[in-house]
Amino acid sequence: MGNRAVRCGDAENQVRPVSGGVAVTGKIMEYLVAAVVIILCIVVPLYAKDGYHQIGNAKFDAYKTVIAGGGILLLAAAAPYLFFRFKEHRKAYLSVTDWFVLAYALFTGISVITGGFYEDVVWGSFGWNMGFISQVSFVLLYFFLSRFGRYGRVIVMALCGVAGIVYTIGILHRMMFDPIGFYDGLENYQKAQFLSTLGQATWYGSFLAVTLPVGIGVFIQSRRKVWTILSGFYTALGFCTLVTQNSDSAYFALAGAFVLLFVISTENRRSMCRFMGVLTLLFGAGKVMYFLMRIRPNPDLQADFITEVMWTSKATWVLFFVCLAATVALYVMETEGGRKEGGKENGQYHVRARAWARRVVPVIAIVSVAGLALAIILQAQGALPEAVSGRLDNISYFNWNDDWGNGRGRIWRFSAKIFSEENIVHKLFGVGPDGFSSYVSAYYSEEEELLWGEKLLTNAHNEWLNILINGGILGAISYVGIYVTAIRKYLGNFRQDILLAGVAAAGVSYMCYNFFCYQQVLCTPFIFILMGLGEYNIRRIQWKD
Repeated sequence: MGNRAVRCGDAENQVRPVSGGVAVTGKIMEYLVAAVVIILCIVVPLYAKDGYHQIGNAKFDAYKTVIAGGGILLLAAAAPYLFFRFKEHRKAYLSVTDWFVLAYALFTGISVITGGFYEDVVWGSFGWNMGFISQVSFVLLYFFLSRFGRYGRVIVMALCGVAGIVYTIGILHRMMFDPIGFYDGLENYQKAQFLSTLGQATWYGSFLAVTLPVGIGVFIQSRRKVWTILSGFYTALGFCTLVTQNSDSAYFALAGAFVLLFVISTENRRSMCRFMGVLTLLFGAGKVMYFLMRIRPNPDLQADFITEVMWTSKATWVLFFVCLAATVALYVMETEGGRKEGGKENGQYHVRARAWARRVVPVIAIVSVAGLALAIILQAQGALPEAVSGRLDNISYFNWNDDWGNGRGRIWRFSAKIFSEENIVHKLFGVGPDGFSSYVSAYYSEEEELLWGEKLLTNAHNEWLNILINGGILGAISYVGIYVTAIRKYLGNFRQDILLAGVAAAGVSYMCYNFFCYQQVLCTPFIFILMGLGEYNIRRIQWKD
């Protein structure tokens, strides 16, 4: 499969002869899909109508405009393509992931009917706009790219190029330089909350959680020098903005991505050397950016717990030097081994050692998360020894209450109560996409006002709990199934295409980040774009039409 798998030719050509009609209309679709998605990747992250004022709505308006205009062209071009395929009796191959995407679309449509908030869920809640139209657009993005993603690498280059611009502005904003004029007229406390062209730090973190792992994955897997240099610079830039954007959720997301990337890196010493280099860059970025930000500090920027650790902790200094030493040692081993082998790639680890690392590290990660959750539960119940409890009192994340996680404790408790009290129809099919707010206002308005005053609770601030309420059990299963099956396939085929490692890492990162956050226009469309490209590459590798 070696040479065939890495070519970008149309899989259809390898299976059976292609007629002129299918070939021509397919080529048109490939160009149109690339053009529309590239425009989307450029416009949505960079566009803002009036600085940070209603920037979320401005981003969605830009997304809606591109999707509406581009969608009409794509659907019009798809009609003759499907006609010629049908004429030749070409059957459509659907992967397991495809079926989960279709199931999600089906159950989302059913939830619109069963929820009862027809008008509210078409576009979704004001400021979030993750209603039925948005969900359909995500599904279409996936299918268009999974079938016509021939120019996927150009699309990824455009997305990462724009992300690099966003990162650079975000870094400058944290250093109190404003090259785009968005900070004009803002107080320091407002500057601490907003940055770059994306706005709120939480939304910025969601974009970072999707786009940064792609570059890291390419850096670890790339063999060509030019891609190694470009992706390495991109990774370093991403880490510099990660350690200054001040959202702890982003670290949790990257931790998940790192576990997956470690498993991938156990293939050989070259990849493991790159992985350790990535960790070195991460810890080094924390120290460098802390020094630079002290030159022009924002007095109102209060560092979150993990951000403070990355900046000032002695432990991160130790980790930096350990990772640096490991990187150098692995590089020397790889170079000397390659010289002994006559310059050929070497470094295949012992099979048992590689299998051990792949099993143990994910288990350690799972046990660590479970241990943290158990510690939080025991701390909340006062069941820990006083010496341990006293130490944990100083770390906010170990003290569960309604204010935990910037109020997520109260929101999650309230959201779990909502789901537990739903009728069987709503439990199975949900209240409609982005229908959380309408459902709460209709049935829990008094309690909502008691807990949050005049503020409206628009979602559960946990995408997986939110989809359980909005899409029901069936919608949630199909939605989670999309990510699980896609990531599993990418892990099984990343050797044939370096992009698959980055897309798999982005999928895990998205799932981890949105354990604390939610669907929105700066992250969800892009993860569906990446998964669509990943599916296209899988189909190409396996010669599926």
